[in-house]
Amino acid sequence: MCILFLVLKNMRDHKPIFQPNELSNEAATSMRTRIIAGLTAIAIVLPFVIFGDWPFFGFICLVLVFAIIEIIRCAKTKYSKVLYLTAFVLAFLILFWNFFQDIPRMFDKTLPEIEKWHGLYDSYNRVTLSATIIFVGIILSAMTVIIDKNFTIIDACFIITTVIIIALGLESLLFIRYFPVHLHHEEIIKLGLDNPPYINGYDNAESFLFLLYVALGACLNDAFAYFVGVFFGKHKMNPRLSPKKTWEGFFGGVILTSLFCSGFAFIMSAVGHPILKGLLEIDHWYHIIILSTLIPLVSVVGDLVFSSIKRHYEIKDFSRLIPGHGGILDRLDSILFAAITVAIYTSIFCDVPGVFILP
Repeated sequence: MCILFLVLKNMRDHKPIFQPNELSNEAATSMRTRIIAGLTAIAIVLPFVIFGDWPFFGFICLVLVFAIIEIIRCAKTKYSKVLYLTAFVLAFLILFWNFFQDIPRMFDKTLPEIEKWHGLYDSYNRVTLSATIIFVGIILSAMTVIIDKNFTIIDACFIITTVIIIALGLESLLFIRYFPVHLHHEEIIKLGLDNPPYINGYDNAESFLFLLYVALGACLNDAFAYFVGVFFGKHKMNPRLSPKKTWEGFFGGVILTSLFCSGFAFIMSAVGHPILKGLLEIDHWYHIIILSTLIPLVSVVGDLVFSSIKRHYEIKDFSRLIPGHGGILDRLDSILFAAITVAIYTSIFCDVPGVFILP
């Protein structure tokens, strides 16, 4: 009754229930720049995502290079080249570890067909994090502290942590892109059929839906939260870490993204093309709802974590690579956390062996 009374009172006084914020010229210009730059970035990235295999792998390696440079330069301190070498060695060891583990399978012709190495989708059918590599990274960072007078032990802890998060997040993206292909080819081998040619409908069209689903969840949450916050945001979420984020934007982003991603997954399953067989299907509707809600939630956490880094070092963006959006890390922050979460969730419920900490 109270709500009805409030609605009737607002109607009588000719006041809208939800009063949108006035959009300044600066905000309108910023919004237009973000939209144009975002669409341009999508046009550049999408072919790599769709085509998959080595082109996508090369694209991820390029992203890793830019991300490592940005995370080192954000401190605005002139470090020696040793630090860049240390960070790149640690990051690429984490990213390439699955590939290195499969080198013996590439040349062993005595293995059964199902155990042979057929492509990248066989190396990144799991997500691993080697304890040995982490220890090597700690040793290299400790040596850098000794060599570089500007590089402190606090810097070392920061670089090790962020490099691991970045590399593990990108490895999770590789897993999300290649895991559906691996399942498809494994089924073909079990049936005794020949592997299809590289360019075929599944490898290069249907299998990228899983990655598209995760990317949409992270990016749409950011977009929905931004627009809802701009037009309706009044209550600041955490001014200390992110001055422009509002609770209205947070809830609007999570709810709208969850509905959109759930709808996308249900529609694809209904038309006979589930995003991931055995997990994101109508028969497993609860997985769809859980993941579609988890992705935007952890995306916000990732955004706030990297925002706290920017606030600590008193920078607005990690770089100016993308107009209106900042650098690679300004766009990847939420996707990295979403990818790691989805990789863990998928590994648990799809019974993926050898996940995460390994010697």
